[in-house]
Amino acid sequence: MHDIAIVGAGISGLHLALRLQQAGVDTTLYAERSPEQIAAGRPLSLPVRFGATRRREHELGVAHWDTPEHHTHGVNFVAPGDPGIHFFGRLDTPASGIDLRLYLPRLIADYLQRGGRLEILTPDAAGIDRISHDHDLVVVAAGRSASTGLFPRDAARSPYTRPQRVLTAGLFHGIAPTDPGWIHFQAGEAGEIFSTRILTADGPVHGMVVEALPGGPLEQLAAHDHAADPAGFVKTLLSLVAEHAPQLRERISEDEFALARPGDVIQGGITPTVRRSWTTLPSGRLALALGDAWIVNDPLTGQGANLGSACAFELAALITAGGPYDTAFAERAARRLWQAAEPVVAWSNLNIGPPAEQLGALLTTATADRRVADAFVANFDDPAAMWQAIKSPEAARSWMARVTSA
Repeated sequence: MHDIAIVGAGISGLHLALRLQQAGVDTTLYAERSPEQIAAGRPLSLPVRFGATRRREHELGVAHWDTPEHHTHGVNFVAPGDPGIHFFGRLDTPASGIDLRLYLPRLIADYLQRGGRLEILTPDAAGIDRISHDHDLVVVAAGRSASTGLFPRDAARSPYTRPQRVLTAGLFHGIAPTDPGWIHFQAGEAGEIFSTRILTADGPVHGMVVEALPGGPLEQLAAHDHAADPAGFVKTLLSLVAEHAPQLRERISEDEFALARPGDVIQGGITPTVRRSWTTLPSGRLALALGDAWIVNDPLTGQGANLGSACAFELAALITAGGPYDTAFAERAARRLWQAAEPVVAWSNLNIGPPAEQLGALLTTATADRRVADAFVANFDDPAAMWQAIKSPEAARSWMARVTSA
């Protein structure tokens, strides 16, 4: 029986480990931090898991939070202008937001209870090569490994060389829930603001992400020292939301609005990058890249965790089919995983680029036609269908015609 090393205990690494475990493949999970350290740390990201990912959780037997109170049923999309854009689109299957500090330790516990092995490892090049001697294949799913140089940037698939948004994200009390629960998505000339319910170990709160266009008025938030001046940070955020997302501001209680925990903030910028998907280590073993070690997209389309889970299942199927784990296997895996990843990369890059004619036309039509609104939002759970719908003005017109004639 083959033995697989999985470096990284995020959604990609854990879904791969659990899936291989189901197939009887021996694995060892190497994590940079213990479950206790993950639970006690700062937020890692604020992922929304759409229906396909939640179905995979059911297949893995880890759907621990699949109850109606944790469901998100659609997207409330708002953009100013003449005419303004405002519609609520329904998801075919509810989504869900769970704090990774709650989610990841629970899935690690599931993996260990089923006989898995966990070791602590700094995911640098030397450490990855060292463990490779003990395994038939190494899968690297740790985002920090990107700095090792093991998986160079794929320039042909990475059109951006700097962040296209300056990000600030946090977890907050004081935002009133909606019924049904939805993702509020506000777009404008300064950037985007979105918010949704997130379940944490302390109970439900709301996550908010501000995606500022560089040089615009929302960018100031990313430079605000929230640790030294938490009250000033919250006050500045509230002021910016009032100006740029007034509908969301109406749901915020000024007296109750505060960080869920001290330090519950993420600030910085992400350069969308696709890296080489495999390498040969000094040991002679192969290492494959997965998750953030392979692809990092801007979070605007909410696809990071969902793509990581999808690719984990694809790779698990290839590994389970058997080796040898040689260059032919690596190239086969690269082709198969890119089929899943390419629509997400293309869609994400289109959204953070200059305004696309077809997106404006589609969103305007969705404001007037509920069928288009629902079909557009449902495609957040089907990136391949989404890309076919928005990749060009002609594609968007054809897609809308099919939706409205169905």
